[in-house]
Amino acid sequence: MPFFRLTLTLAVLAAFVGGCRHDPLGRHAISGTVSVDGTPLARGNISFQPTEGQPTAGGAVITAGKFSVPRDGGLVVGKYRVSINAPVPGTGGKIDENSLPGDPPAPPKELIPAEWNSVSTQFIELKKQGPFAFPFEITTKSTASKSK
Repeated sequence: MPFFRLTLTLAVLAAFVGGCRHDPLGRHAISGTVSVDGTPLARGNISFQPTEGQPTAGGAVITAGKFSVPRDGGLVVGKYRVSINAPVPGTGGKIDENSLPGDPPAPPKELIPAEWNSVSTQFIELKKQGPFAFPFEITTKSTASKSK
């Protein structure tokens, strides 16, 4: 009987370890950097939405200008729409003194321009051979108007 238990335990362990290595979808871990007006984004979120019917979407938290999506939540080969969000510090969550009871608090103001989030025009293409690291350089309109 001990031999049977040992064999069963090893079979379960082998199935578990083997399952961790094989991904039937062929997902890839991805990572990268996000800077706003030349400065790493302190905190935000990034998401990748499929545009060609791929079975995966992904996302991650951005911290100190860096993000990482692990392979188990990664993306398959194809084109993805990129959306980056970051609240302006100190905005949102406050209830207007003229609001009615039960009204939700105001949402935070967005630091990132709309063409990078709500109406994103930003895309990546993930290819089988890579790259799997993507740098995103965002310029805000306020910076563009200051340089004139």
